[in-house]
Amino acid sequence: MKSQLRSYLHSLFTRDQVESSIAAELRSHIELRAEDLERTGLPPAEALRRARIEFGSLETHKAAIRQSLGLRLLDELRADLRYAARMLRRSPRFTTVAVASLALGISATTAMFSLIYSAILHPFPYAGADRIVNPSVTDEAHPPSPTWFALTPAQFDTFRQAKSIDSVLGFNFTGLQTTGSDLPEDVRATYVTSNASSFFGVPALLGHGIQSSDTARSSSQSNVVVLNYDFWKRKYDGDDKVVGKTLQLNHVDYTIIGIMPRRFTFTETVGLADVYIPWTASSPPWLFPWVKLKPGVSLTVANAEFQSYLNQFKKETPTHFPALFHVNVQPIAEPYVHRAGSTLALLFASVVLLLLIGCANCSVLLLARGEARQHELAIRSAIGASRFRIVRQLLIESLSISFAGAFIGIIASYWLARLPLQLMPDAFPGEAAIAINLPILAFSIGLALASGLLFGLAPALRISRPNVSQIIQTTASVIGNSASKRGLNLLIAGQIALTFVLLGAAGAAIPGFLKITTLHLGYDPHNVMAVGIPLKHDTKKNQPERAAYVNQLRDRVATVPGVLSVAVNSRGLPPSPPFGGIGTQAPFDIFGAKSQSEQLAGLSLVSPEYFATLKIPLLSGRLWDHTEDRRGDFVAVINQTLAQRYWPNGDAIGHQLRVPSLKDDGAPSSTASPQSGDWRQVIGVVADSSNDGLVRPVTPAIYVPYTTFMWDRTQLFIRTAGLPLASLHAVRSALSSVNPDQGTETSPAVLETVLQHQPIWAQQKLFSVLFSFFACLALVLSLVGVASTVSFAVARRTNEFGVRMALGAQRSHIVWIVTRTVFVTVAGGVIAGLLMNLALQKALQHWTPASVTAPWILASVTLLLIVSAAFACLLPAKRAADIDPIRTLRSQ
Repeated sequence: MKSQLRSYLHSLFTRDQVESSIAAELRSHIELRAEDLERTGLPPAEALRRARIEFGSLETHKAAIRQSLGLRLLDELRADLRYAARMLRRSPRFTTVAVASLALGISATTAMFSLIYSAILHPFPYAGADRIVNPSVTDEAHPPSPTWFALTPAQFDTFRQAKSIDSVLGFNFTGLQTTGSDLPEDVRATYVTSNASSFFGVPALLGHGIQSSDTARSSSQSNVVVLNYDFWKRKYDGDDKVVGKTLQLNHVDYTIIGIMPRRFTFTETVGLADVYIPWTASSPPWLFPWVKLKPGVSLTVANAEFQSYLNQFKKETPTHFPALFHVNVQPIAEPYVHRAGSTLALLFASVVLLLLIGCANCSVLLLARGEARQHELAIRSAIGASRFRIVRQLLIESLSISFAGAFIGIIASYWLARLPLQLMPDAFPGEAAIAINLPILAFSIGLALASGLLFGLAPALRISRPNVSQIIQTTASVIGNSASKRGLNLLIAGQIALTFVLLGAAGAAIPGFLKITTLHLGYDPHNVMAVGIPLKHDTKKNQPERAAYVNQLRDRVATVPGVLSVAVNSRGLPPSPPFGGIGTQAPFDIFGAKSQSEQLAGLSLVSPEYFATLKIPLLSGRLWDHTEDRRGDFVAVINQTLAQRYWPNGDAIGHQLRVPSLKDDGAPSSTASPQSGDWRQVIGVVADSSNDGLVRPVTPAIYVPYTTFMWDRTQLFIRTAGLPLASLHAVRSALSSVNPDQGTETSPAVLETVLQHQPIWAQQKLFSVLFSFFACLALVLSLVGVASTVSFAVARRTNEFGVRMALGAQRSHIVWIVTRTVFVTVAGGVIAGLLMNLALQKALQHWTPASVTAPWILASVTLLLIVSAAFACLLPAKRAADIDPIRTLRSQ
C-alpha cells in the first residue's frame, strides 16, 4: 500500500518525467522487436513497420500505463476543468450571476465566522489566553453582579502558591496627571507586578515591557513607565524616538522604557490604561489578581481551591469581601460572549439563510442552463460518456463557480467582518483584530466545497439523464418534465420563504431602532458633555472648603464663551445617571413608614443647576438654593416615579426620607457633610428621566446636593451653544486658571455619543443595518431566481407560444400562461415564510428586545415580495409575448 502511494505521488509530481519514461520504454520494446525481425532477413524499414504493427497503438499502451499509475484520472480531471472553463467563458451572464450569488452568501458567512473567531473565540494576543481567568467573587445578597477582590501584598504572595495557578499578575489602578506642560491632562495609570512581560507574552512595539529589573529600578534609582499605543499616538504623535525620554506625572519624572503594540490594551474588562508602571512597595498597598491556570485545570477545581484561600483572606481583611460570597472564576472572554454571543448567533443564522438562498439561486440557474444543454449532453451520452462522467463534469462546473465565489467572498468578508466592530465597538474586546488566517481559510474552502456540492449535485443528477433518441431526432428543445418543474418550483418557493424571514427580521429591527432614536428620555442630551474633574484628596481641607473649590471651578467654567450652563455631579466608581445605568443604587427609609422589603432608589449627588442643564422639568415644589447646596444637608428632590410609588397622588412635598449609605464612614477617597446620613425633607419633585437604560422603565431616583458626599471624582455637566468638544480647550484653560495643577479626564463624555454607545442602541443599530443589508441581498437573489425560472419556461415553450399566437392567442394570454405558475410558487413561498416568521417571532423578540412586531410589518413584507416578483416576471414574459409566430413555424 505504501509503495503504491509513493508511486502515485511520484507520478503526480514528476508527470513530465514519467511521460518521457513511458514513451522511451515503449520505443525500446518496438526497437528490440525490430532487431529480432532483422535477424530473420527483413530489411530494417520493413522490420520496424512490422514491429509497430505487432505492438499495436502506442497511445493505447500509454493510456493503460497511465491508468495503472493513476494518471488517467488526472488527465480526465484536467480535461474537465478546461472544458468547464470554456463553457463558463461562453456564458458570461450566467457565470457572473452564479458567482455573485455564491460570493454574497460565502462572504457574509465567512465574515460572521471571522468575527466570531477573532472577537469571541480568540480575541486576545496573550500567551495562553485561553487559560487566563477573571477571579471574581459573587455577593450572595446581590448574585447577578460579580465583583473584583483586592489582596494585600502578603495575601497576593500566598495566593500565587495555589496549585491551580500557573502564574498570577497583580495590578492596581490610579489616576495621575501630566505636569510640566501648559494644560495638565488626566492619565489612567495601571501598576503591574514585575512578571507582566512573561505573563502576557506580548513583545513591546518599541523598547521593552515591564520586567523584574524595572521593579528594582523604580524602587531604588528612577521611575520607569511603559506607554499604551493610543496614548503614545495621542501624546507623542507616534514618535519612534520617545523611548528613553522623560514623562512627568504628578511632578514626578518617569523614564519611558517601552511602547506596547496596538492590540495590547490590557482588556477593558480590567480597565483601559494609558501608562503601565511597575508596582513597588511604595505603590497602592493592595492588588487585584489576574490568573493564568495550569493546563488541564477546570474552572470547578479553581473555584474550589480559590474559595478556601479567600475564606482565610476574609478573616484578615473583612472589608475587602462581602459578608457571604462564593468565588466565580470565568474566562476573560466570557463577558464578551455574554454581551455579544446571542447577537452574533442571530447574525450567523441570518447569513446561513443568505447562503442557502444563494445556493438555491445557483441551482435554479444550473437547471435552466442544463435544460438548454440537453442536446450536447445527449450527444456525449450517445458516443459513450457514462452518467458518472457527465455528473462529474457538471459538478466540476458547479465547484468552479463555488470556488470563484469563495475567492471573491473571502476578499469581501474582510471588509464586512469589520462592520459590526464599527457599529457595536463596546461589545467586543479592544484587542480583537480581523485577519484572514488558516482556520478562516479552511472554513472558507470547506464552505465553498459544501456549497458547490449543495447547489450542484441535484441539478447534475437531474440533467445527466438525457432522452438520447428523442433529443437527437429533433432540432427543437425537448425539455423538462413534471419532476424538474417541481424541483424548480420548490427551489423558488424556498428562496421566497427564506427571503421573507430576513425581510421580516429587518422590518422588525428598523422600526425598533427608529423608536430608540426618537425615545423621550426626559432630558435633552443635545450639546451636553460631561468633563471629569479628578480632585486630589487633601485631609487638611474640610467639607466646606472642598465644596467652595468645586463651586469656584464651576463658576469659572460658566464664564467660558459658548457655555450656556454648568452643573456638578459628584460620583464614585459606579456610573451616574443618565450615563448607561442607574448609578449608585441605595436603600432609603421613609419617615413614619414601615417597609415590608428593602426600598432602593438611584442616588444622584448634583448641584441645583443639574436640572436646568439637562432640561429636566420641575413638577412641584422647589430646588435647593446655594446656601443649602453648600451645606449639603436636610434637603432632597425626588423623581415622579418615586413620589407616585410611595405617596398617595404623588404628594411627597414636606415628607422626610433618609439614605443611610450617605453617612460618612471615614472612606479616604471621600468627604461628607456632618449630617449626610440624617433625615432629609423632600422639597421638590422633578419629571422622570431615563436612568436604567433606554428601554427599561424609569426607576425611583433621589437627588441630593453634591456636597453631601464628595468623591475624588467629580463631573461637570456642560451645555454649550454649539458642538461641545469645540469648547473643550477653553474649558480646560478655565480650570487651569483656577488651579494650574487641575486637570481633566482624558476623554470627555459627549452625551449624545454616550447614548449611541449604549448596548441596546448599538445592538439595534447593528441589527437594522446588517439585517437590511442581508435582506436586500436575499431579495435580489430571489428575484434573479424568479426571473431565471420564467426565462427557463419561455425557452422551453417557445414553439408552443408561437403556435398559440399563430392560432390567435392574445399577448396578455401568453403573459398569463408564463407567469401563473410562478405566481403560485411565489404565493406558496410567501405563505411558508409568513408561518416561519410567526414561529420565530418569540425567539427574535427575545434576542432583539427593542424590535417592533406588528401586523403591518408582515403585510408590508408580503406586498413587497409579491410586487417585486411581478416585476421580475415582466421582462421574460414580455419577451414571450413578442415571439414572431411566422419565424417559429418556419423553424419547425
